[in-house]
Amino acid sequence: MICSKKLKYVSLGLGALTMMGAGQAAFAHASILNTVNSGKAIGSTSFSRIGVNHACNGTTPVTPVVAQSAVIPTINPLISTATVTANVAGTYAVVPGATVGQYLFTSSAGTTPVTTLAGAFQLVQSKDVFSTSIEQRNATNAVIGWVSTKGSLQINEHGEVPFRFTNVFFGANSCVHDVVVQLAVADICKTTSQPPLSSASLSTTQGVNLWLDNTLGGSTAFPAAAIENGAGTTNLTINRDPVQDPYPASCANAPIATAATNLAATTQANAVTGYTSGATPLTSVKIQPSASDIEQLQFPGWGTPVTGNTFQ
Repeated sequence: MICSKKLKYVSLGLGALTMMGAGQAAFAHASILNTVNSGKAIGSTSFSRIGVNHACNGTTPVTPVVAQSAVIPTINPLISTATVTANVAGTYAVVPGATVGQYLFTSSAGTTPVTTLAGAFQLVQSKDVFSTSIEQRNATNAVIGWVSTKGSLQINEHGEVPFRFTNVFFGANSCVHDVVVQLAVADICKTTSQPPLSSASLSTTQGVNLWLDNTLGGSTAFPAAAIENGAGTTNLTINRDPVQDPYPASCANAPIATAATNLAATTQANAVTGYTSGATPLTSVKIQPSASDIEQLQFPGWGTPVTGNTFQ
């Protein structure tokens, strides 16, 4: 596992990465490429992808991404909420002591909570970028992330790592508008070296980019992660489906919708028939990795894999 001290230097060093050529972006940033919806049938899954958008510019010469590590927030994740107005979330504020089970449920009735995101994500096999991959699992054998290796993302080309997400609901008594799950992702261009003990040589020799939201500052593991000028790019947004996962009447100005059945198959959409007139504001929930989650980022040569897995 990556220690907190090493992560600190990786985070601080990201700000030193510079553009290496005309038209080339300054970071090999990862991003979640699409959103999913709540409210599908119990047991169903949605599919999304982590985008690997270009090679590492912080190496000399500029080096393709050859490995990636992704971790799901499962170990006491940080949870914050924001009021949603006109479909736009305001400023998020941390909710002390909040748990995933307060916001996610296994059905629209909202009686059985989803107590953890461990096991909710699964890697989909793909060799488009990386020829080898392995899921990381915790002591209960639930998936908490994955590692992809033996890859080659060519300079200025784009790649995708597909995964699937088990459906959740927001609950009959909840005014949650959306839930944003942030994965911790490391793009790796050099697997032969671990994060350095100083940040001085990171921009030319390290070849590791750590993708986190810099609002996570304050943790001893990542005190000031310089991530694309503060953007959290690895967010999976789960939007509420007002048909399959309807809002209660107590919510303020939430859409009341029915499934449209009179449209062509290629243009099917929910038809909004009105809005609720309650007083409870709509809320966006953000679930972010804790320091303990970040320390689960791994790939061959970075510590010992978690329970049950070995790297070949």
